[in-house]
Amino acid sequence: MKAATLKLCLPVMAITAQQSAASLVIPPFLDDLKYSVSAIGSLISVMPILALTARLPSGLAYRGERALTLIATAILAMTVCVFLYSFAVHPLYFILIHGLFGFAYGAFGTFYLVFYVDALPPDEDRHHAMGYYAGSLAVGYSTGGFIGGYVADRLGYTATFRLASLLGFLCIGLLFTLARSTSIRRASDARTSDTKPTFLQSLKGLLEPKIAAVMVVALFLNVLHQMGSTFLPLYGLVVGLTLAEVGIIKGCYALCNAITRPLSGTVVKRLGHSSLTRAGIPLQAAFVMMVPLFPDLLPILILFVLSGLMRAIALVANTISMVEEVDTSRVSRGVVSGIFNAAGDVGNILGPNAGGLIASFTGIANLFLVGPLLIAIFYFLSLWGCRFAGRSVGLGHS
Repeated sequence: MKAATLKLCLPVMAITAQQSAASLVIPPFLDDLKYSVSAIGSLISVMPILALTARLPSGLAYRGERALTLIATAILAMTVCVFLYSFAVHPLYFILIHGLFGFAYGAFGTFYLVFYVDALPPDEDRHHAMGYYAGSLAVGYSTGGFIGGYVADRLGYTATFRLASLLGFLCIGLLFTLARSTSIRRASDARTSDTKPTFLQSLKGLLEPKIAAVMVVALFLNVLHQMGSTFLPLYGLVVGLTLAEVGIIKGCYALCNAITRPLSGTVVKRLGHSSLTRAGIPLQAAFVMMVPLFPDLLPILILFVLSGLMRAIALVANTISMVEEVDTSRVSRGVVSGIFNAAGDVGNILGPNAGGLIASFTGIANLFLVGPLLIAIFYFLSLWGCRFAGRSVGLGHS
């Protein structure tokens, strides 16, 4: 990894660590305030919903010449919200703060993905670079969760929120180190801004089969991930695992993602991002479907690690596809980033809801068999539909 690329990855690590630390302690914080379980679930769901609503407007607002200003504004809003969480004891206050945090987080993710791609050094291998980006997200989530849990146990929830808010100021400081190195790129963007496609042209371009397929993969990757992650603790209790053992499984799954993502660029470069993207979800689903066949700790651990391995590779391959399949003369990279991230948000929302609906008919154990199977079927049907999306608007195959 080049030093310039590492500098670009550091703000991603810092801001995802902030989000991870805050999200870890918010449920017990609300529980201490005597909210019911259903109320906690409803309050927490405000964030992903507002993050989803931020994606497309952020993509439309993005311009290279003002990228750092937009990113810094989003980070500052998140940082203020994290600091204010400890004062949000009234439901209305919490909804306002959590909603603003979600909107700012959605905007940051959209802005920074485009900025990262545009600011990469010209001699940096993009396959490796996108692996570094995805790995930075995983490292941030893992580090933030560990630090947040430790501080909460030692010093309490208020201290955790305040420490997490410091990560936001650290992130803004890191942005200043990027300003000088990206000035030439922003000037280049400004000179070519008059050739950028309109919003309607960008939306039409998103219906091209290859680009539409990228969005479908982003959606189903998160549906499958969230379904398994949400209901694994309940499944573990059904088959006699302790919560500590479930924690080991989830920890190894997260660690696998954190280690594999930065290394996936080499694999993707050798095997091709298109084939790995298409195969990633079916293989991941196959590993999860085998979970009910081996209801012991070690086999479940191995299956989830293999699932995490395929998820990491598919996620990096799909991100590379998003970068490489976009013709910026026809589709605004900001709009693509917004909808790409929005597809992931929708998957995060659909996964637990679809899993709960399926489990209500099949039971928790059979959910891990039926759920991934249905996801794989709908995934292939959606890819098949993408082949004809372009024809319906006169684009043809790209």
